[in-house]
Amino acid sequence: MINFIKTICLLIICSGVLISKPTVVSNKPIVIKLATLAPEGTEYYNLLLEMGQRWQEETDGQVMLRIYPNGVVGRESDTIRKMRIGQIQASAMSSIGLADLTDKIQAFTIPMIYKDYDDVERVKSVMFDDISDGLSESGFKLLFLVDIGWVYWFSVNEIVVPEDLRNAKIYTTAGDYVTVELFKRFGFNAIPVSETDILTGLQTGMINSMQTVPILSLSSGWFALMPNMLDLKWAVFIGAVIVDERVWSKIRPEHQKVMMEIAQEIGKKYQENGRTTDAKAIEMMKEYGMKVKTPTDEELKIWEDFKKEIMPDVIDAYVPEEVYNKVTSAIDE
Repeated sequence: MINFIKTICLLIICSGVLISKPTVVSNKPIVIKLATLAPEGTEYYNLLLEMGQRWQEETDGQVMLRIYPNGVVGRESDTIRKMRIGQIQASAMSSIGLADLTDKIQAFTIPMIYKDYDDVERVKSVMFDDISDGLSESGFKLLFLVDIGWVYWFSVNEIVVPEDLRNAKIYTTAGDYVTVELFKRFGFNAIPVSETDILTGLQTGMINSMQTVPILSLSSGWFALMPNMLDLKWAVFIGAVIVDERVWSKIRPEHQKVMMEIAQEIGKKYQENGRTTDAKAIEMMKEYGMKVKTPTDEELKIWEDFKKEIMPDVIDAYVPEEVYNKVTSAIDE
């Protein structure tokens, strides 16, 4: 749930007058090093490559993007640390990393609250500014924020109802103590593992279930070790590109404008790709033997009752109440 799709931590922009800082403009070409877990050659990597090429062309070579794929920089939390000390200047990351920067991203990890993409769009429209402001207070410029697929449960043994998860060894992101504690409240066994060690964890039996998006399960080969999927929208997977504002402030304003426009176009392609590949990835995994469990009406009622049971704990430990209220109000419009 919350994990692979984890979240953005703690920051609300203060009311009052903000003192604008002077923009520092450099005449030298600016190299932006961007880290991502996306494997080289994938559609997501290629889109970032396109963004960098267009940035370089539109800024007459004054801004260059250098991409570090395949998680070579480390976990998303490692990337944030390296951004803070200037080793990396940008990142394409999920809500897992964004969670270290603002808790507003938790809007998209509330279990079983989204029914379709219309719900997601309504919530994005009311939460985007909050998330952008939170990231800005943390020192980062948000270039785009998009949904790139639904999060489902994948497992070694079939999951039908919540009770089946009580005997599972569930992957959680290493260092995500909030989710570990929250799962304990649910009666689940959460096992912290680095994002880059998931395959090893599955191979050794350290973990045997997780929540993730189909395209990641397919491209990473996890589905071969977790051949069961529960067809229940657990949450929505969020992707974003952020840039260190210290570097962004050195870019000429006219270049910032065109770079942002290009980033927004790439974000739309990201989203379109993520939404269309969900179903394709599931069908491809089914061809290789993955079993998809579609809940019956009775089983869906059990999950709905479970959601009501756990929501007070989710709000208490994970999702700020004001965020939860804003999300539910948007969905209920």
